[in-house]
Amino acid sequence: MDAAKRRDHIFFECNFSRKLAWAILKLKGKPLLVVILKLAWNAYLYMIWRQRNKRYFGVSFLTEDVVLVQIKEIVRARLGGRPINIIDTVNASLCASWGIIG
Repeated sequence: MDAAKRRDHIFFECNFSRKLAWAILKLKGKPLLVVILKLAWNAYLYMIWRQRNKRYFGVSFLTEDVVLVQIKEIVRARLGGRPINIIDTVNASLCASWGIIG
């Protein structure tokens, strides 16, 4: 399998990555959503790369649910300390669902 086919499989064709992409790509709209989308997309790519390496080298790999939890943890860590307008109900709801603000 050449590099382009491997890349396409890992990021676009694989059921594992497709499920994660669907969960992350639901985020669009307001500025906080855009920030979270960018952070989540980068975390997603990183986690897919890690999972690919774990599978390739025969190391145990994580389920989609565990990877999504880790992506949320990465996003929370990157947003930590950032001032967020929680008066905006969309932002408040988003922060609550991602666990950004307790």
